[in-house]
Amino acid sequence: MKRILAGLLLGCFILAFCSVGITADTKFIGSKNSNKYHYTWCRWAQKIKPSNMVEFSSSEEARAADYIPCKVCKPPLKSK
Repeated sequence: MKRILAGLLLGCFILAFCSVGITADTKFIGSKNSNKYHYTWCRWAQKIKPSNMVEFSSSEEARAADYIPCKVCKPPLKSK
């Protein structure tokens, strides 16, 4: 039980640490070196260097910039 709690706590800490620099309006992120957009929590989004990060407030904004949805986290093509 202690291992599970420690793992959850560590996961929350890592997620909070990796989200530094992302604004409240950001729903999706992409890389200047790629054509895919991701949810902010996606494992591939977490690997994007802050200097290469592109922020989008909607999936339409990402699509207008010629980005396509990530096949892992599967962000929507259109906002609901």
